[in-house]
Amino acid sequence: MNLTVFGAAGRTGRQIVAQAVGRGHEVMAFVRDAGAFDPPPAVRVVQGDARDTAAVEGALRGADAAISVLALMSADAEPEYSDATRTIVRAAERLGVRRVVVAANNHAFGDAAVTGEFAAHAREHRRNRETLRASSLDWTIGAAPWVTDDPATGRYEAVLDAKAPGRRLPTGDLATFALDALQRDAWIGHLVGVSS
Repeated sequence: MNLTVFGAAGRTGRQIVAQAVGRGHEVMAFVRDAGAFDPPPAVRVVQGDARDTAAVEGALRGADAAISVLALMSADAEPEYSDATRTIVRAAERLGVRRVVVAANNHAFGDAAVTGEFAAHAREHRRNRETLRASSLDWTIGAAPWVTDDPATGRYEAVLDAKAPGRRLPTGDLATFALDALQRDAWIGHLVGVSS
């Protein structure tokens, strides 16, 4: 399929791009700084801000599906992340890109108070959840615990509408989950807990 990956230059995004190419997908990599991204051959690269409607629509035009592994880089940047997700969702709706997979952390489950350094991240993941729920898209949220740079195992635990039991997940395994989710109709419209 033709796949657009938002956050393609990040830790998980690079893994998604590489694995997607390995699976035979045509990949459009959306990145903030193309100079810091060395894509595999045949991957098209779009540089831009994911809050910019024109840039996002340009990256999504002709796509069959999209994966977003964007992240809030610091609490001071709130609500940059959820603004970007809203822009992606609205653009996908306008262009008829039905299938969207978005990464989150476990705070996407429920609305219990979160304090300290992760409070802003929790709010952003919950805003994304509500944006997707209100959309007309065939969406899936993959909610993971601590995402690590450990070597990928090629395996993961996925639980529908609940946290997965593990406490860690390598970036490579989160990438595998995100790509697998594109083919899992049973996961459409659900938060899926994913862990090692």
